[in-house]
Amino acid sequence: MRCHPNRTKFRRPNEQPARRGVVIVLTSVLLTALFAFLALSVDTGRVVLTETRMQNAADAAALAASQEITAAVYAAGQGQGSASIDANSIAVAQARVMAAEVAQANGVYIDPDQDVLFGKRVYNPSTGEWPVQWGEAPFNVVKVTARRNGSDPSAPDGEFPLAFGWSIGKDSVPLETSATAFTEARDLVLVLDVSASMNDDSSFNSTLSSGEVVELLDGMWDSLVAADPKWPGTSTSKFPSTGFGSINSYYGTYLSSTDTTTIRNSLGLSTDEGGYRKYPFPQAGRYSDGTPKSKPSNSTSDTLWNGYISWVKNHSNTTYRKRYGYRTLMDYLQQNREDPTESEDLWRTPHYPFQAVKNGATLFLSFLEELDFGDEVGYVAYGQWAVKQLTHNDGEVNIDISSNPITSDYTTINEMQRRHQAGEYNGWTAMGDGILKARELLVGVASNPEDHGYARYGSRPTMIVMTDGQTNQKPSGWTMPADFNWANWTDFDGDGVANYTTSDNNKKYAFYEATEAIKRGITIHTLAVGNSADTALMEAIAFAGGGVFMNVPGGSSVEEMEEQLLSAFSQIGAKVPPAKLVYEE
Repeated sequence: MRCHPNRTKFRRPNEQPARRGVVIVLTSVLLTALFAFLALSVDTGRVVLTETRMQNAADAAALAASQEITAAVYAAGQGQGSASIDANSIAVAQARVMAAEVAQANGVYIDPDQDVLFGKRVYNPSTGEWPVQWGEAPFNVVKVTARRNGSDPSAPDGEFPLAFGWSIGKDSVPLETSATAFTEARDLVLVLDVSASMNDDSSFNSTLSSGEVVELLDGMWDSLVAADPKWPGTSTSKFPSTGFGSINSYYGTYLSSTDTTTIRNSLGLSTDEGGYRKYPFPQAGRYSDGTPKSKPSNSTSDTLWNGYISWVKNHSNTTYRKRYGYRTLMDYLQQNREDPTESEDLWRTPHYPFQAVKNGATLFLSFLEELDFGDEVGYVAYGQWAVKQLTHNDGEVNIDISSNPITSDYTTINEMQRRHQAGEYNGWTAMGDGILKARELLVGVASNPEDHGYARYGSRPTMIVMTDGQTNQKPSGWTMPADFNWANWTDFDGDGVANYTTSDNNKKYAFYEATEAIKRGITIHTLAVGNSADTALMEAIAFAGGGVFMNVPGGSSVEEMEEQLLSAFSQIGAKVPPAKLVYEE
């Protein structure tokens, strides 16, 4: 019988599918794979958790090790040890120990000899980057590596065991994390007061003892004789060791006459030699470009001597009234002709407290050189107005750092600051303008978006503001913005109330300029010198600026003030920024 081609073929009731066993096999394979994935997930989670713990421990260890270095720098600023940190430094050994202890406290093992690496972070001006030179001293970078890559899984640094490693054919895996902490280099601007009061201690108006004042005045005269400046284009000394006629001693020649011309003639100051005054007045001043003027003419010299004579015959100090000598001459130049346009050589003299500030700045720059953390320095001087010190030409040196006014050339900055004298830029105190000019050097002029200043990207912009008095200058018509909130800046104790305010517009301006700098990321340290300095304002500025406030009240002697200033500058130099972390790529 022929079958119909479309007729359905029925399976017998007890007949099973031929491929039912394949489902069981597939199910077992899928379950095995699923279990392997679950096991891998568990181990992956354990690995990530362990790596996170290791990273956190490395971070903490690197920061702790760096703090040992910054602590050593701070101690050096206190006069305890060297600021240069190298492989033989106690600080490095302590940093290794600290890194290991901190890592262990976080449940992670590091080998302090193998896993703690030191280096030096340097600036590459061609790329604008800060590569690290590992192993190069002085050290300002610490790298801590936490590793689990040893062959013995039971050792603290053994590979991390996998709970389900059999599922992937591997019992353990190596783990490694690292952290690098570094101390930022600083771009520092010294903002120094060169107002006339910076010579008060070495004048007869000083609050120091008369014996000390006399010693300082004698030291000024001796320094000028030793320096022996000559009149331009001649071999004639401005300050001969034998003096000027009868002005030939420290104490001076007493003349009772009150007639200026008679006194000048009696002192021999009108005597001619070759048609010119034998004893011309020793200071003629400087031209606007800084170069010294030539020897004064006879008539000019007579006029200048007359000014000195008139002042001495009415001197406020009765002991030296009508006494014409080296001491009254030095006092006269400081009190009446202190500006470089009138007295070109006063910068050579140790007049105080300015000399102490100069010495402090020199020590500060020497500290930075020894520290060698890549700091760079600029300089702003202020009197009645402030000047960015980009050039200096005085007939002996011709300095121009205008292309790079914040520089690592500490020697040039030191040369510039030591060639200034109290009373430059007139005698007033424009601290606000000094802070403004320093801010412009660091981060640019606010009104010019193309001007970014000279602070390097990746450095900490910082200024050090110093004064011995009270700021008393502001721009004409300036007033504090109506929405200025003092509590935002001077709430020392955190109770929401300002701990410093002032109604003095000159002080308001200085503080306002400080806040404008702070808003641009600038740290401000302040230094108040002497009993007349505005310590309240300086402390408030330092608090707002995240800096340190150093008060140098002075003492019964110049030596005490100088010692205090040297210490203050050292401590500020040692106030390096706190260490920061940078993760390896």
